[in-house]
Amino acid sequence: AQAIHCREDTGHLSRAAHFHDMATPPGGQGQGGQGLFNLLASMQSVENLRAQNAANAQSLQEQLQVLSATQQARDLLDRQRLALAQAIAQTQQQLAQQSQTSSAKQGQHLPPPLTPGPQGHSAATSRTSSPLPVQVGPPLGMHSGGASSSAAGAAAAPKRDAPQVETKKTDPEPEEEVPRCHLHRKQNKACKFCKAYYQNEEERQQKLAQERIAALEKWKEGSVSHSGKGLGPEDKAPLPNFPNFPTVWSDRIQKNDYFLNTLSNMTIGEVKGIIAQAEACDTEWRAEKTLDLEPSAFMSCIYRLLQTQLNEGELKGLLKNRSPFVRCAGFIYIRMGMHHERYWELLSDALMDNEEFNPFPSRGSETMSVGQYAEQLLTKDKYVDLPLPRIPVAQRKAINKRMVLYGQFRKRYAANLEVLDRFKETGVKVEICTLDGEWLTGETSESPSKGQCKTLKVTMADGEEQDVSLGMLITPSASGNSTDLTRSRGRSAEELLEKFESQQRDAALATGKDYCKTSGQHTLRVGGVPFVAGVKRKDMDSVRPLETEEEARQARRNMPSMEHQAKLAAIESKYCARVGSGAGSRSSNLDGPERMRLG
Repeated sequence: AQAIHCREDTGHLSRAAHFHDMATPPGGQGQGGQGLFNLLASMQSVENLRAQNAANAQSLQEQLQVLSATQQARDLLDRQRLALAQAIAQTQQQLAQQSQTSSAKQGQHLPPPLTPGPQGHSAATSRTSSPLPVQVGPPLGMHSGGASSSAAGAAAAPKRDAPQVETKKTDPEPEEEVPRCHLHRKQNKACKFCKAYYQNEEERQQKLAQERIAALEKWKEGSVSHSGKGLGPEDKAPLPNFPNFPTVWSDRIQKNDYFLNTLSNMTIGEVKGIIAQAEACDTEWRAEKTLDLEPSAFMSCIYRLLQTQLNEGELKGLLKNRSPFVRCAGFIYIRMGMHHERYWELLSDALMDNEEFNPFPSRGSETMSVGQYAEQLLTKDKYVDLPLPRIPVAQRKAINKRMVLYGQFRKRYAANLEVLDRFKETGVKVEICTLDGEWLTGETSESPSKGQCKTLKVTMADGEEQDVSLGMLITPSASGNSTDLTRSRGRSAEELLEKFESQQRDAALATGKDYCKTSGQHTLRVGGVPFVAGVKRKDMDSVRPLETEEEARQARRNMPSMEHQAKLAAIESKYCARVGSGAGSRSSNLDGPERMRLG
């Protein structure tokens, strides 16, 4: 109706505007037309507001309908809940009457029926008073999910006959802290507060010590996986000490052109070939046209192997290589990268290696055996100028105690090599020296091995078979010579250990002017220029070669003549003479001050 009225009004206005235009003179036609357009625009805006109000009213009516439907649903829900509660109460009453009737018939006393009570009622009452489970869920008609879950719960409820007891992990109760005595700063044995406080502190320290011991035992159990014991030939041997490689040396090696351009792109086999061609085991070498020292190819190859991380089979191949330099590279690989618990396992066999070579020819060192080279890696803290990973004190003591026997073992090994035909036949009665210096009896079961360090398979008295080095066994004889190490036991472990400890004590004392007992010369770098220090002057004089007659004659020619020396002596006597003291003023026992005449 409003729209009809609006259209009628619009028609009247348009007709009125038409008549107005007809009645308006030509000069005022522009002003009259503009007013009519403004009137039509205002009427259109009014029409838009009316339509918007109608839409808002319709939306409000829809919201009211939704609210009324929701209220009806809530009322229905409340009625269903009330009906369900009444049904539950009736069921409980029926169950109570049934239980009372059955108990009266049987003459037994049962607990009172289940009545709704506080939340903290006992579990026993709830179990005995509800023999049949009652499923309490959401009312019907809410949603399908709730209905299905309630039905599933009702179906599964009869199966829960046995009570379920939940076990919860209880945290350890916090210990009560005993406050410090408020009367005394120091412990007073007569004060009960001091006694309680210090007794609590002592118990706490004991608990901490027990926890520390337990953690240490747990760490020892897990040290097998950390150290790499029991690995297969294809398993990578862990290198826990490689992250502690000296930073200065690591930076120098990685910035070296030879390492960057050549070694970093090589395989393990190619690196082994370069090590086999080496002529020294030194850590540094001097370039041809410079005075600067650079990391040697030998040390750079070892660093490359550490980066690659060899497996057990490749590592055993290094230790059994024909080249002594490759074997020595394997020793340094073990000492610099692997866990200290594997040092003795991997390096003890190499201590008997008697192949002679010169590891440091540029330093003027003498030849040594590969076994002595491996021994220095185990007993020293530095390899030339390169610091080695620290060995724990307990393990170092055990290594030193075993190492005192290896000097005698090497001599016996060389002596047994000369009489190797003695062990060609099996069943030879032998005695074996253990690492602790004890001697056990046994007999050979195989001929000597063909490797670099020869061993024999020996069957012990208890039936156990062991691979024993030639340096650790003898063939006892009643008429044997005491100096023959193949027949006699030699010096005992106690004597050798006592000798080693006395040498260690003497090394801490100075004799004469030998205040510092160094291991030899040291190279210092000052401003990039290397300086050699550590050699005493008297040692240099003893090592210096004798002068020839021609050199002595040339030295005498360069000396000043006799006339020149006489003139110097006259000048010295004239200007450096002493003046005697006066008899009256000074005592005759005191010399006067030295004076120089200037004119």
